[in-house]
Amino acid sequence: MFIKRVFPRVAIRSFVCAALGFVGLVVSVPLAAHAAGFPDRPIKIVVPFAPGGASDLIARVLSAPLQQELGQPVIVENHAGANGNIGIGFAAKADPDGYTLLVASSVIFVNLPLQRPGSYDPGKDFAPIADLGGSPDAILVRTESPIKDFADLLKRAKENPGRITFSSPGVGSISQLGIELLDVRTGIKLVHVPYTGAGPAVQAGLSGTTDLAAVNISAAMPLVKAGKMRALIQTGDKRWFELPDVPTLTEFGIRNAESETLQVLLAPQGTPAAVRDRLSEAVVKVLKDKKIRDNLLQTGFEVSGTGAVELKKLIDVEMAKWREVISQANLKVN
Repeated sequence: MFIKRVFPRVAIRSFVCAALGFVGLVVSVPLAAHAAGFPDRPIKIVVPFAPGGASDLIARVLSAPLQQELGQPVIVENHAGANGNIGIGFAAKADPDGYTLLVASSVIFVNLPLQRPGSYDPGKDFAPIADLGGSPDAILVRTESPIKDFADLLKRAKENPGRITFSSPGVGSISQLGIELLDVRTGIKLVHVPYTGAGPAVQAGLSGTTDLAAVNISAAMPLVKAGKMRALIQTGDKRWFELPDVPTLTEFGIRNAESETLQVLLAPQGTPAAVRDRLSEAVVKVLKDKKIRDNLLQTGFEVSGTGAVELKKLIDVEMAKWREVISQANLKVN
């Protein structure tokens, strides 16, 4: 009663609001100060695969120029296993301070809908930093294959549903899912024969064990250049510079069927916005370097180099696309 008499209800409400505002100010000041001084110690880039793969290559190409741009060492750490889940889960649980980042391939978008057990949700546990770029796939046949071109493949597949086989680097790989996406968009049904990597998948197509091989452009090019295999189609949104005579799916009137193995840079959710912005700006600046872009292109990787806003849109598109494909194809990993 004493409080009510001395302090009217409006005054009490004003006092509470002011107190809460002061608490918010106290909390925000250290965060702002932290962001202003970022970075003041080494930054770690987690790669959820073994050394030597595409994600590892991209991270290591980025590390030296990023170190120069940010003024602190940038260290690459490999945490391989469980199709990327170990490293991705490790990065998801890291302190959200900008000192632990993740370079992840498109596997991060498909593990969850494929029901691969994991300890992360890409939409909830990570914040976008930059879209690094991607690599399309090519659908290959051996040189002496009776399948003349992509139009011939579609014709044969429609006339013989479930009879034409294709090899890929494994169940749940983007190479497999790209073919499943093609099936969904065209109504054909190609039969998947999984292998344990791009090399064995290419050899299966080369030997005639499978009718087709679906692999990343970097694995396709050596055999195409050697004249041992022919590329019927490539799955990017434009013709690959080394395959100027090989059309895209869009050129055949097949819409929304593009697929690429993307590489993205993410931070744990909760990383301060100012820190994310600083990282994004630095990566985008580094990836504008023509020498870096050209070197990566020769490895089969086309740089995008766009920031967090564009990456967020891309993540939403990729998640929705692969959920649809995995659901319609009834794919699961046991």
